[in-house]
Amino acid sequence: MTDIRARFGAALREWRTRQQLTQEQLAERSALSSKFIGEVERGAGNPTIETIARIADALDIRVSDLFESLDRDAGTAYRLSRRDVQVVREAAASIDSLLEQIDSAPYRIKSRRKKS
Repeated sequence: MTDIRARFGAALREWRTRQQLTQEQLAERSALSSKFIGEVERGAGNPTIETIARIADALDIRVSDLFESLDRDAGTAYRLSRRDVQVVREAAASIDSLLEQIDSAPYRIKSRRKKS
């Protein structure tokens, strides 16, 4: 992404999803429309510095935090979809459950002796 608006939008999306907020929740917190938040995240919106400050306040971060990640190469990061995140959470819960069962069960490893 070479367009500054697209890179800024990606940074905003990263901060928003890191805080597990929907576009609607961020819009409500910043007194902006969710449509505008979506446009900014897609690189179609062109927020003013005042709007960026309201978004940063809504995320409880500094304005500079939103711009720090612009220099990173956005193409190298893998973004998880909501479905991917859900699959990972379910897998982690299954693993935790399995480990609890193993810890509580009287599992014993039987060693085999070599025949001479």
